Amino acid sequence: MPWCTPRKAIPLIALSTFLVTLIIWFNRFDTPRQQLSNLSSLYHDSISSGVRRPFSPGAAKPPGSAYSRVLVIAKTSEEDVGWVRDDLPNLPTVIYQVDKANATYRVPKNKGNEAMVYLTYLIDHYDQLADTTIFIHAHSITWHNNILLDLSTPMTIQRLQDDRVWRQGFMNLRCHLEPGCPSIFLNQTTSNVGHKEKPSDEMFRPETFKELFPGHKVPPVLSEPCCAQFAVSRDRVKDNPRKTYEHLRAWLLATPLDDASSGRVFEYVWQYLFTRNAEVCPSMHACYCDGYGICFGDDIRLEEWMKTFKLKEKIDDEMSWAKRRGESPSVIQEIADRRGKLEKQLEKGKQEAYERGEKAENRASAREPLPE
Repeated sequence: MPWCTPRKAIPLIALSTFLVTLIIWFNRFDTPRQQLSNLSSLYHDSISSGVRRPFSPGAAKPPGSAYSRVLVIAKTSEEDVGWVRDDLPNLPTVIYQVDKANATYRVPKNKGNEAMVYLTYLIDHYDQLADTTIFIHAHSITWHNNILLDLSTPMTIQRLQDDRVWRQGFMNLRCHLEPGCPSIFLNQTTSNVGHKEKPSDEMFRPETFKELFPGHKVPPVLSEPCCAQFAVSRDRVKDNPRKTYEHLRAWLLATPLDDASSGRVFEYVWQYLFTRNAEVCPSMHACYCDGYGICFGDDIRLEEWMKTFKLKEKIDDEMSWAKRRGESPSVIQEIADRRGKLEKQLEKGKQEAYERGEKAENRASAREPLPE
Protein backbone atom coordinates (compact mmCIF):
# COMPACT_ATOMS: atom_id res chain seq x y z
CA MET A 1 0.00 0.00 0.00
CA PRO A 2 1.50 3.40 -0.94
CA TRP A 3 2.40 5.51 2.07
CA CYS A 4 0.59 8.57 0.70
CA THR A 5 -2.95 7.92 -0.40
CA PRO A 6 -5.24 10.72 -1.65
CA ARG A 7 -7.01 10.63 1.70
CA LYS A 8 -3.71 11.07 3.56
CA ALA A 9 -2.48 13.74 1.15
CA ILE A 10 -5.23 16.20 2.03
CA PRO A 11 -4.11 16.87 5.62
CA LEU A 12 -0.44 16.90 4.53
CA ILE A 13 -1.19 19.55 1.91
CA ALA A 14 -3.16 21.55 4.45
CA LEU A 15 -0.29 21.35 6.96
CA SER A 16 2.24 22.41 4.33
CA THR A 17 0.07 25.33 3.29
CA PHE A 18 -0.24 26.40 6.93
CA LEU A 19 3.53 26.26 7.49
CA VAL A 20 4.29 28.25 4.32
CA THR A 21 1.69 30.85 5.32
CA LEU A 22 3.22 31.06 8.81
CA ILE A 23 6.70 31.60 7.40
CA ILE A 24 5.45 34.36 5.08
CA TRP A 25 3.59 35.98 7.95
CA PHE A 26 6.70 36.09 10.15
CA ASN A 27 8.82 37.40 7.28
CA ARG A 28 6.55 40.36 6.72
CA PHE A 29 8.18 42.19 9.63
CA ASP A 30 11.01 44.59 9.02
CA THR A 31 14.12 42.97 10.42
CA PRO A 32 16.93 45.04 11.90
CA ARG A 33 20.50 44.88 10.80
CA GLN A 34 21.66 43.84 14.21
CA GLN A 35 25.19 45.16 14.58
CA LEU A 36 25.34 45.11 18.39
CA SER A 37 26.18 42.04 20.42
CA ASN A 38 23.94 40.38 23.02
CA LEU A 39 20.78 42.07 21.72
CA SER A 40 19.27 39.24 19.70
CA SER A 41 17.09 37.53 22.32
CA LEU A 42 14.47 40.27 22.45
CA TYR A 43 14.45 40.42 18.67
CA HIS A 44 13.51 36.75 18.42
CA ASP A 45 10.93 37.12 21.20
CA SER A 46 9.43 40.10 19.40
CA ILE A 47 9.18 38.24 16.12
CA SER A 48 7.69 35.13 17.68
CA SER A 49 5.06 37.10 19.59
CA GLY A 50 3.96 39.15 16.60
CA VAL A 51 3.01 42.80 16.41
CA ARG A 52 2.44 44.67 19.66
CA ARG A 53 -1.20 45.03 20.68
CA PRO A 54 -2.90 48.32 19.77
CA PHE A 55 -2.62 51.11 22.32
CA SER A 56 -5.54 51.20 24.72
CA PRO A 57 -6.03 54.37 26.79
CA GLY A 58 -6.22 54.02 30.56
CA ALA A 59 -9.02 54.92 32.94
CA ALA A 60 -8.70 57.47 35.73
CA LYS A 61 -9.81 56.63 39.24
CA PRO A 62 -13.09 58.07 40.56
CA PRO A 63 -12.93 61.85 41.19
CA GLY A 64 -11.23 62.68 44.47
CA SER A 65 -9.20 59.46 44.58
CA ALA A 66 -5.56 59.53 45.63
CA TYR A 67 -2.73 58.39 43.39
CA SER A 68 0.61 57.14 44.64
CA ARG A 69 3.60 58.90 43.11
CA VAL A 70 7.33 58.59 42.85
CA LEU A 71 9.77 61.15 41.46
CA VAL A 72 12.83 59.86 39.58
CA ILE A 73 15.67 62.34 39.08
CA ALA A 74 18.87 62.08 37.06
CA LYS A 75 21.70 64.27 38.41
CA THR A 76 25.43 64.78 38.46
CA SER A 77 27.52 65.68 41.50
CA GLU A 78 27.54 69.34 40.38
CA GLU A 79 23.74 69.64 40.37
CA ASP A 80 21.83 70.65 43.49
CA VAL A 81 18.46 69.00 44.13
CA GLY A 82 17.88 70.55 47.55
CA TRP A 83 14.70 72.07 46.12
CA VAL A 84 13.09 68.62 46.32
CA ARG A 85 13.52 68.59 50.10
CA ASP A 86 12.34 72.19 50.40
CA ASP A 87 9.42 72.23 47.96
CA LEU A 88 8.31 68.59 47.78
CA PRO A 89 9.11 67.19 51.23
CA ASN A 90 6.45 64.47 51.23
CA LEU A 91 6.99 63.13 47.74
CA PRO A 92 8.86 59.79 47.51
CA THR A 93 11.94 60.51 45.43
CA VAL A 94 14.63 58.33 43.87
CA ILE A 95 17.75 60.31 42.92
CA TYR A 96 20.38 58.74 40.68
CA GLN A 97 23.77 60.43 40.89
CA VAL A 98 25.29 59.16 37.69
CA ASP A 99 28.92 60.12 38.34
CA LYS A 100 29.24 58.68 41.85
CA ALA A 101 30.24 55.03 42.07
CA ASN A 102 28.94 54.50 45.62
CA ALA A 103 25.70 56.48 45.29
CA THR A 104 22.56 54.98 46.83
CA TYR A 105 21.01 54.68 43.37
CA ARG A 106 23.52 53.90 40.63
CA VAL A 107 23.56 53.23 36.92
CA PRO A 108 25.78 50.63 35.21
CA LYS A 109 27.47 53.38 33.19
CA ASN A 110 27.18 57.15 32.97
CA LYS A 111 26.03 57.23 29.36
CA GLY A 112 23.00 58.49 27.49
CA ASN A 113 22.16 61.35 29.84
CA GLU A 114 18.82 60.82 31.63
CA ALA A 115 17.90 57.79 29.46
CA MET A 116 20.23 55.48 31.39
CA VAL A 117 18.63 56.56 34.67
CA TYR A 118 15.07 56.16 33.46
CA LEU A 119 15.65 52.70 32.01
CA THR A 120 17.58 51.55 35.07
CA TYR A 121 14.75 52.65 37.35
CA LEU A 122 12.16 50.80 35.25
CA ILE A 123 14.25 47.64 35.29
CA ASP A 124 15.06 47.71 39.01
CA HIS A 125 11.59 48.76 40.20
CA TYR A 126 9.40 47.04 37.64
CA ASP A 127 7.50 45.11 40.32
CA GLN A 128 7.19 48.02 42.80
CA LEU A 129 5.82 50.85 40.67
CA ALA A 130 3.72 53.71 42.00
CA ASP A 131 0.50 54.69 40.25
CA THR A 132 2.37 57.57 38.60
CA THR A 133 6.10 57.75 37.96
CA ILE A 134 7.50 61.20 37.14
CA PHE A 135 10.85 61.33 35.34
CA ILE A 136 12.68 64.68 35.45
CA HIS A 137 16.05 66.41 35.30
CA ALA A 138 17.75 67.97 38.30
CA HIS A 139 16.95 71.63 37.54
CA SER A 140 14.51 73.55 39.69
CA ILE A 141 14.08 76.31 37.09
CA THR A 142 14.83 75.66 33.42
CA TRP A 143 13.89 77.07 30.01
CA HIS A 144 12.16 73.92 28.83
CA ASN A 145 9.60 73.95 31.64
CA ASN A 146 6.25 75.66 31.12
CA ILE A 147 5.90 79.45 30.95
CA LEU A 148 2.57 79.48 32.79
CA LEU A 149 4.19 77.45 35.57
CA ASP A 150 6.99 80.02 35.94
CA LEU A 151 9.48 77.55 34.40
CA SER A 152 9.40 75.82 37.80
CA THR A 153 9.87 72.07 38.19
CA PRO A 154 8.37 71.99 41.74
CA MET A 155 5.27 73.86 40.55
CA THR A 156 4.99 71.53 37.55
CA ILE A 157 4.97 68.49 39.81
CA GLN A 158 2.63 70.03 42.37
CA ARG A 159 0.00 70.95 39.78
CA LEU A 160 0.32 67.83 37.61
CA GLN A 161 -3.06 66.10 37.35
CA ASP A 162 -2.64 62.36 37.87
CA ASP A 163 -6.02 61.64 36.31
CA ARG A 164 -4.78 63.00 32.97
CA VAL A 165 -1.65 60.89 33.25
CA TRP A 166 -3.80 57.82 33.76
CA ARG A 167 -6.20 58.60 30.92
CA GLN A 168 -3.36 59.38 28.53
CA GLY A 169 -1.02 56.75 29.98
CA PHE A 170 1.95 58.94 29.09
CA MET A 171 2.24 62.71 29.48
CA ASN A 172 5.14 64.84 28.39
CA LEU A 173 5.49 67.52 31.09
CA ARG A 174 6.10 70.26 28.51
CA CYS A 175 2.94 71.83 27.05
CA HIS A 176 4.74 73.96 24.45
CA LEU A 177 5.17 71.87 21.30
CA GLU A 178 8.40 73.35 19.99
CA PRO A 179 11.05 72.10 19.98
CA GLY A 180 10.11 68.49 19.32
CA CYS A 181 6.86 68.87 17.43
CA PRO A 182 6.80 68.93 14.39
CA SER A 183 8.49 65.75 13.40
CA ILE A 184 11.81 64.32 12.44
CA PHE A 185 11.43 62.31 9.27
CA LEU A 186 12.71 58.74 9.27
CA ASN A 187 11.33 57.84 5.87
CA GLN A 188 12.56 60.41 3.39
CA THR A 189 10.02 59.24 0.81
CA THR A 190 7.20 60.43 3.09
CA SER A 191 5.34 63.49 1.87
CA ASN A 192 6.01 66.50 4.04
CA VAL A 193 2.62 68.03 3.27
CA GLY A 194 1.00 69.15 6.51
CA HIS A 195 4.27 69.02 8.41
CA LYS A 196 6.76 71.76 9.14
CA GLU A 197 9.94 69.93 8.34
CA LYS A 198 12.53 69.54 11.04
CA PRO A 199 15.89 68.11 9.93
CA SER A 200 16.53 64.62 11.21
CA ASP A 201 19.42 64.15 13.59
CA GLU A 202 22.23 62.31 11.88
CA MET A 203 22.37 59.66 14.58
CA PHE A 204 18.70 58.75 14.21
CA ARG A 205 18.14 56.70 11.10
CA PRO A 206 15.66 53.93 10.28
CA GLU A 207 18.32 51.42 11.26
CA THR A 208 18.46 52.97 14.72
CA PHE A 209 14.73 52.52 15.19
CA LYS A 210 14.99 48.88 14.07
CA GLU A 211 17.69 48.24 16.63
CA LEU A 212 15.64 49.83 19.39
CA PHE A 213 12.35 48.15 18.43
CA PRO A 214 13.14 44.90 16.63
CA GLY A 215 10.31 43.60 14.50
CA HIS A 216 8.43 46.91 14.50
CA LYS A 217 7.69 48.69 11.26
CA VAL A 218 9.60 51.95 11.04
CA PRO A 219 7.17 54.90 11.29
CA PRO A 220 7.55 57.73 8.77
CA VAL A 221 7.93 60.34 11.53
CA LEU A 222 8.59 60.67 15.26
CA SER A 223 7.34 63.60 17.33
CA GLU A 224 6.88 64.68 20.92
CA PRO A 225 7.75 67.91 22.74
CA CYS A 226 11.26 68.11 24.11
CA CYS A 227 13.02 67.52 26.60
CA ALA A 228 12.72 64.03 28.12
CA GLN A 229 10.65 64.94 31.19
CA PHE A 230 7.40 63.02 31.49
CA ALA A 231 4.95 61.15 33.70
CA VAL A 232 3.73 57.63 32.97
CA SER A 233 1.12 55.41 34.57
CA ARG A 234 1.95 52.02 36.02
CA ASP A 235 -0.27 50.33 33.43
CA ARG A 236 1.69 51.85 30.56
CA VAL A 237 5.02 50.79 32.05
CA LYS A 238 3.78 47.26 32.69
CA ASP A 239 2.37 46.98 29.17
CA ASN A 240 5.98 46.41 28.09
CA PRO A 241 7.76 43.38 29.57
CA ARG A 242 10.80 44.14 31.72
CA LYS A 243 13.02 42.66 29.02
CA THR A 244 12.01 45.53 26.70
CA TYR A 245 13.67 48.00 29.06
CA GLU A 246 16.63 45.65 29.50
CA HIS A 247 17.03 45.50 25.72
CA LEU A 248 16.94 49.28 25.39
CA ARG A 249 19.51 49.72 28.14
CA ALA A 250 21.72 47.10 26.55
CA TRP A 251 21.52 49.03 23.28
CA LEU A 252 22.47 52.22 25.13
CA LEU A 253 25.46 50.53 26.73
CA ALA A 254 26.64 48.98 23.46
CA THR A 255 26.05 51.73 20.91
CA PRO A 256 29.14 53.53 19.60
CA LEU A 257 27.20 56.81 19.75
CA ASP A 258 28.59 59.23 22.31
CA ASP A 259 26.87 60.21 25.53
CA ALA A 260 24.91 63.18 24.20
CA SER A 261 23.92 61.55 20.92
CA SER A 262 22.77 58.29 22.44
CA GLY A 263 20.71 60.15 25.01
CA ARG A 264 19.17 62.36 22.34
CA VAL A 265 17.97 59.29 20.45
CA PHE A 266 15.65 58.48 23.34
CA GLU A 267 14.11 61.96 23.31
CA TYR A 268 12.41 60.90 20.08
CA VAL A 269 11.01 57.56 21.24
CA TRP A 270 9.67 57.76 24.81
CA GLN A 271 6.18 58.43 23.46
CA TYR A 272 6.43 55.43 21.13
CA LEU A 273 7.71 53.15 23.89
CA PHE A 274 4.75 53.85 26.16
CA THR A 275 1.89 54.56 23.73
CA ARG A 276 2.88 52.92 20.42
CA ASN A 277 2.10 56.23 18.76
CA ALA A 278 4.96 57.77 16.81
CA GLU A 279 3.51 61.28 17.13
CA VAL A 280 2.24 62.59 20.48
CA CYS A 281 1.79 66.36 20.13
CA PRO A 282 -1.22 67.29 22.29
CA SER A 283 -3.04 70.60 22.20
CA MET A 284 -1.20 73.16 24.32
CA HIS A 285 -4.52 74.23 25.85
CA ALA A 286 -5.49 70.64 26.70
CA CYS A 287 -2.07 70.06 28.26
CA TYR A 288 -2.26 73.18 30.41
CA CYS A 289 -5.93 72.86 31.34
CA ASP A 290 -6.48 69.12 31.79
CA GLY A 291 -2.87 68.50 32.80
CA TYR A 292 -2.22 71.38 35.22
CA GLY A 293 -5.55 73.07 35.90
CA ILE A 294 -4.66 76.27 33.99
CA CYS A 295 -7.65 76.87 31.72
CA PHE A 296 -8.06 79.79 29.33
CA GLY A 297 -11.28 78.43 27.86
CA ASP A 298 -9.91 77.48 24.45
CA ASP A 299 -6.78 77.41 22.31
CA ILE A 300 -7.47 80.86 20.82
CA ARG A 301 -7.49 82.66 24.17
CA LEU A 302 -4.36 80.84 25.30
CA GLU A 303 -2.64 81.78 22.04
CA GLU A 304 -3.61 85.43 22.59
CA TRP A 305 -2.03 85.31 26.05
CA MET A 306 1.13 83.82 24.55
CA LYS A 307 1.30 86.57 21.92
CA THR A 308 1.10 89.17 24.67
CA PHE A 309 3.84 87.35 26.59
CA LYS A 310 6.10 87.38 23.54
CA LEU A 311 5.42 91.08 23.07
CA LYS A 312 6.49 91.70 26.66
CA GLU A 313 9.70 89.78 25.96
CA LYS A 314 10.42 92.10 23.04
CA ILE A 315 9.90 95.10 25.32
CA ASP A 316 12.29 93.51 27.83
CA ASP A 317 14.90 93.39 25.06
CA GLU A 318 14.10 96.96 24.12
CA MET A 319 14.65 98.03 27.73
CA SER A 320 17.95 96.18 27.91
CA TRP A 321 19.27 97.88 24.76
CA ALA A 322 18.01 101.29 25.90
CA LYS A 323 19.96 101.00 29.14
CA ARG A 324 23.08 99.86 27.28
CA ARG A 325 22.83 102.87 24.98
CA GLY A 326 22.41 105.19 27.97
CA GLU A 327 19.00 106.51 26.90
CA SER A 328 17.43 109.34 28.88
CA PRO A 329 15.24 108.68 31.95
CA SER A 330 12.16 109.71 30.01
CA VAL A 331 12.81 107.06 27.33
CA ILE A 332 13.45 104.41 29.98
CA GLN A 333 10.23 105.39 31.78
CA GLU A 334 8.16 105.20 28.59
CA ILE A 335 9.39 101.66 27.95
CA ALA A 336 8.76 100.73 31.59
CA ASP A 337 5.19 102.03 31.37
CA ARG A 338 4.45 99.92 28.31
CA ARG A 339 5.98 96.90 29.99
CA GLY A 340 3.96 97.49 33.17
CA LYS A 341 0.67 97.54 31.28
CA LEU A 342 1.45 94.23 29.60
CA GLU A 343 2.52 92.68 32.90
CA LYS A 344 -0.83 93.59 34.49
CA GLN A 345 -2.68 92.19 31.50
CA LEU A 346 -0.71 88.96 31.62
CA GLU A 347 -1.12 88.51 35.35
CA LYS A 348 -4.87 89.09 35.14
CA GLY A 349 -5.26 86.50 32.37
CA LYS A 350 -3.07 84.02 34.21
CA GLN A 351 -4.96 84.40 37.48
CA GLU A 352 -8.29 83.91 35.73
CA ALA A 353 -6.95 80.78 34.03
CA TYR A 354 -5.82 79.34 37.37
CA GLU A 355 -9.25 80.04 38.90
CA ARG A 356 -11.04 78.53 35.89
CA GLY A 357 -8.89 75.41 36.21
CA GLU A 358 -10.09 74.75 39.75
CA LYS A 359 -13.39 73.46 38.37
CA ALA A 360 -13.36 69.85 37.21
CA GLU A 361 -15.90 70.53 34.45
CA ASN A 362 -13.61 73.15 32.90
CA ARG A 363 -10.68 70.76 32.90
CA ALA A 364 -12.87 68.01 31.41
CA SER A 365 -14.08 70.24 28.59
CA ALA A 366 -10.49 70.79 27.41
CA ARG A 367 -9.67 67.11 26.96
CA GLU A 368 -8.85 66.01 23.45
CA PRO A 369 -10.05 62.63 22.14
CA LEU A 370 -7.75 59.82 23.16
CA PRO A 371 -5.95 57.87 20.43
CA GLU A 372 -7.71 54.66 19.47
